[in-house]
Amino acid sequence: MNYDVIGFAREELEKYLKILNVNAQIELGLFEKFGEYIEVEDSSKDDAYIISIKDKNGFIAGSNQRSVIFGVYRLLEEWGITWVRPGPNGTKYPEKCEAVDVEIREAASNRNRIMCIEGAVSFENVLDMIEWMTKVGFNGYYIQFTNGYVFFDRWYSHMKSTVKQPEPISQEQATEYVEIMTREIKKRGLLLHRMGHGWHCRAFGVPDAGWYQYDDKDIPKEYVEICAMVDGVRKCWNNRPLQTQLCYSNPYVIEKMTDEVLNYALEHPETDAIYFWLGDGGQFCECEECSKLSKTDNYINMVDVITRKLKEHNVKSQVIFSGVARGVPEKKWIENTENCMLMFAPINRTMAYTFPENYDYDTTMPKYDLKKNERPKTSAEYFSFLYHWKKVYKGEVIDFDYHLMWDFMLDAGGEDIARVAHTDIKNCDNLGVNGYISCQLQRNAFPSSIAMTAIAKTMWNSNTDFQDMRRKLYVATFGEDAVDALCEYFGTLSNCFKMGVIRDQVPYNSQEVMDSMQLAIKVMDEFGKVIDAHLDMKDPCQKDSWMYLKHHRVMYSLIAESIYERLCGNYEKANELKDQAIHYGFVHEDEVQPVLDTMFFSRMMNERINLANPDMDPPPLF
Repeated sequence: MNYDVIGFAREELEKYLKILNVNAQIELGLFEKFGEYIEVEDSSKDDAYIISIKDKNGFIAGSNQRSVIFGVYRLLEEWGITWVRPGPNGTKYPEKCEAVDVEIREAASNRNRIMCIEGAVSFENVLDMIEWMTKVGFNGYYIQFTNGYVFFDRWYSHMKSTVKQPEPISQEQATEYVEIMTREIKKRGLLLHRMGHGWHCRAFGVPDAGWYQYDDKDIPKEYVEICAMVDGVRKCWNNRPLQTQLCYSNPYVIEKMTDEVLNYALEHPETDAIYFWLGDGGQFCECEECSKLSKTDNYINMVDVITRKLKEHNVKSQVIFSGVARGVPEKKWIENTENCMLMFAPINRTMAYTFPENYDYDTTMPKYDLKKNERPKTSAEYFSFLYHWKKVYKGEVIDFDYHLMWDFMLDAGGEDIARVAHTDIKNCDNLGVNGYISCQLQRNAFPSSIAMTAIAKTMWNSNTDFQDMRRKLYVATFGEDAVDALCEYFGTLSNCFKMGVIRDQVPYNSQEVMDSMQLAIKVMDEFGKVIDAHLDMKDPCQKDSWMYLKHHRVMYSLIAESIYERLCGNYEKANELKDQAIHYGFVHEDEVQPVLDTMFFSRMMNERINLANPDMDPPPLF
């Protein structure tokens, strides 16, 4: 289906001009319509726009249709609108629009700027995200699995909730949601990324909906016979197909999996990129045939077959594959690198340190026991792999990263993780990485959207000034009068809640952490007066922002008390306080739902507060 993307851009422009009460005459189109150009490598992939407005008359031109939309939203920003966060009351409008003259010529610093579905989501949450991410310059959305069921299921079943009863949804409902999401993505001219997990299940009729454990009756005997042989046994490990590897040297497995990708691409021509991954577990096949090649070679062999089949059928979808941390291929290569992209996914890295500025460290590639599913622990180790990959692979590389997936919830102020993400994206270009996929919780603006905004702004312009961006966002989110106090408040909380310390990833002094928690408790207690004074603000966006901050203060005060008691050795009291924070979030979930993934808050507070090893050896600096 063809979409009138520029027509939608015009509708958006007219809608917001009406809200701003501005009468303007602005033409929209591609560069050639106006005889104006910004040089880009590939106009279908690279986003750029020219905005030329004087006395509320002029034009917005783009290198492609979605760039015209980006230009529209950028003009509206120049005229006073701030896209604060996804969801209800997420946009801040100026009290009075000043329709200033605008002359902007910009091209995105990164070609690929992708949002990836994760967490627990309602249908409304993902539609809100698709709308918001376009306004701040993301150019693609990645829907994992066949229909993203696992993410919807987490929300509608109210997983881990201490209050709500399950409201199960079906696979058919999830499929319907994804069909509507696809239309919304394409209506905006965005890139559609699909699949990834589950090819080794889907190709053989085995459930691939998520990381679920199934009954024996749901796992066919024929499937078990092609599972990886480990210690002489073939089996579906823990009855979790998604975490089971197959016998990837088996011609039948290779043909079925690669044909499944081809057939999917032919049936879904609207898909711009298809992710091809193996199972999530570390139990790779040890049979005689599989052992003739490395784990990476067996994988790359299938990637090569897929890209060849897609090229033979004139399929334009790009293949995105992962493999950096499994070693560099030695005998198998990818012939059609123009049709694929290497996914750099440093999933086990610490967020306590940023990426290095360049390859100025020991590039010796580390060795891991893949049978034990060992993986790199630091960015340096991951980049050692990438350094060697880039010697044999000359195609595009993209960072698939997790800044807003797990550890960020330990950063109460939200500013440390925002700075890490900002710096990482700035450094990507020097490291040979062209773009970023944010694998993140969709509900992610608690206490503010500073990290999401930093990611969006820096992807578009790697020279974005963090402090300037931060202040402008806080002014729009909370109001001018409290911005200095908020900068100090959030900064103090981030300094007190150090992600690497809380996770035992960096050395720490127990007494210093206890002092930090006491300071955080004191600061949050005193700031309660400031919050209370702003709860009746007239602006809907700012009123909600202060309401969210009220709940945030209560929850993280309890977490600070819990950490303090934990370090005192009062584990029972610490767990009681932590449980109170989690329960409070679930009790008030209807109020905070658009900005906080309460299910993951529960998980992270239970799984990632460690603080058990203050005398650990210092890790590398990144």
